[in-house]
Amino acid sequence: MTPSRHGRYAVAAGLALTVTACGGGAGAPSASSSGSTASSSAVATTPPSAKTPTTPPPAGDAPQGRSIAITIKGKSVTPAPATVDLKIGETLTLVVTSDHDDELHAHGFDVETKLLAGAPTTIPLTGKQPGLYEVETHETPLRLLMVAVR
Repeated sequence: MTPSRHGRYAVAAGLALTVTACGGGAGAPSASSSGSTASSSAVATTPPSAKTPTTPPPAGDAPQGRSIAITIKGKSVTPAPATVDLKIGETLTLVVTSDHDDELHAHGFDVETKLLAGAPTTIPLTGKQPGLYEVETHETPLRLLMVAVR
């Protein structure tokens, strides 16, 4: 293992301790900042070359910042779940379109909203507290992405 890879795993292990998540969702290991721990395999780290693609926000519809369009078809999420970095004070706008009704929960951002089949839902997330936070659906438990606020 090279020093840079080792450092990356150490960072992932450290961030795993700050992950907050709903309990027991399939494919969504959880830990909380209340002292629970999770293995470093619970956090999907993304090499810089595999960052989630971003799209410009719709004109006048979203706060300033980056935007990511996410599509849910059955149990498939596009783009594939990844970790997205967000600076404190920065806003990340998610535009989520699902082929079925569901509920979206963005941990650490106090966001819980309904997704209606076929209707794009715009969710602004503003980084306030450093940590690693999961964005997931509930009816079909799916991880959409992780947001690392730094």
